[in-house]
Amino acid sequence: MTAHAPQHVLYRYLNRALLGRFMLCGAVLVSLLEILALLEKTTPILNRNLGFRGILTFAFLHLPALSVEIIPLAFMIGALFLLMQMTLSSEMAALRASGLSTVGLYQRFLPAVLIVGFTATAVQYWVIPPCENALATWWNKTDPDAATPDTPAKRILWFRTGPTLVRIGQYANGGAFLRDVTIYHRDASGLLTGTEHAATLSYDGQIWHPTGAQDLTLTDNGAFVKITGGDNRFEIPATPKMIMTLSEDNAAVTPAQIGAILHKGAPASLPRATYRMALFSGIILPFQIAVMLLLALPVIYIPPRAGLRNPLPVYVLAAGMGFVILQGMISALGNAGTLGAPLATSAGPLLGAFLGMTWILRMEEK
Repeated sequence: MTAHAPQHVLYRYLNRALLGRFMLCGAVLVSLLEILALLEKTTPILNRNLGFRGILTFAFLHLPALSVEIIPLAFMIGALFLLMQMTLSSEMAALRASGLSTVGLYQRFLPAVLIVGFTATAVQYWVIPPCENALATWWNKTDPDAATPDTPAKRILWFRTGPTLVRIGQYANGGAFLRDVTIYHRDASGLLTGTEHAATLSYDGQIWHPTGAQDLTLTDNGAFVKITGGDNRFEIPATPKMIMTLSEDNAAVTPAQIGAILHKGAPASLPRATYRMALFSGIILPFQIAVMLLLALPVIYIPPRAGLRNPLPVYVLAAGMGFVILQGMISALGNAGTLGAPLATSAGPLLGAFLGMTWILRMEEK
C-alpha cells in the first residue's frame, strides 16, 4: 500500500495543478471572446430595450459554444505555464532524477486530458445545441421587425426533408409565425410533382394554421394542370423549435438529431457533410486535447539557468496556434465535402501528434 502512495500523490498534484491552470486560462480566453461578441451585439440589444438583462442573457446562452471553441488552446497554454514553472523551479529536474521519463510524465497527465476531453465532448453534443436554439429563439422573439414584411429583418430559409423542399420567406415569434411558405414536393428521382403555398402560417402548439393557402398540381410530364385553394391544415414538416435550429449557420445539433438527418430524412438546412463533421468533431475532441499536451512537453527541456530567455516557449505556442489554424483549414474542407468527415477531423490531430513526437525525440537526442 505504501509503495503506491507517492505515485498517487504525484498523480493528484500534477493533474490538479494542470486543471487549475487550464481553468484560469480558459476563463481569460472566454472572457475576451465574450467581450468581442458583446461589442457587436450590445447596441442591437439596447436598441430592443432589453437592457442589462438582455446582455447577460446573450452572454450566458453564448457561453457554451465559446467555451468549447477555446478549450484546446486554453489547455495547451495552461500546460505550457505549468511545465515552464516546474522546469524553471527545478521540479522537473528532480522528477527526472527520480527516474520519471517524458513518457511517464505524459501518462500522469492523462486523467486531466480525459476529464477535459470528455467534458468538452458532452458539452458540444448535449449543452451547446439547446443553448444555441434558445439563443436563436430569444433573438428572433425580441426582434420588433421580425414579423413586418418588406423590412431589413426579412430572412429566407430553405430546408429539405427527404425529397421535399421547403422555402420560408420570413420567420418571427421564435419560428411560430411564418410568411410566404412554399413546399415543393418531388418524386424519388428529384422531379417536381406539385407545390403547396401559404401566405402566412401560425403555430398553435400542435398544428400550423395557414392563410391564403394554394396548391399547384402537375401532371406526370410536368405540364401545369390547375391551382386549387388549400385547406385549414398545412403539413409543414417542422416545429418552431426545429425552424430556429435550421436557421442557424452552424450545425448545433445533438447526435440523435444528426442520426435522424442522415438516416431518416429529418429536416436539414445544411449539407450532409456539415452534419457528419459536427458528429466526428465531438468524438475527436479528447484526441485534440492530448495532442495539445504533447506539443507543450518540449518546454521541459529548457535548462533552468536559461530561464525565460530561452525562445522554446514561443515556438511551442506558435506550434499550438499553427495546429488550431491547420485544423480549421482541414475542417473547412470537410464541411465542403472535399474530404470525408473521419479524415478531416483526424488529419489535424495525427499531424500534430507526429510533430510533437518528432520534436520530443529530437530534444531527447540533445
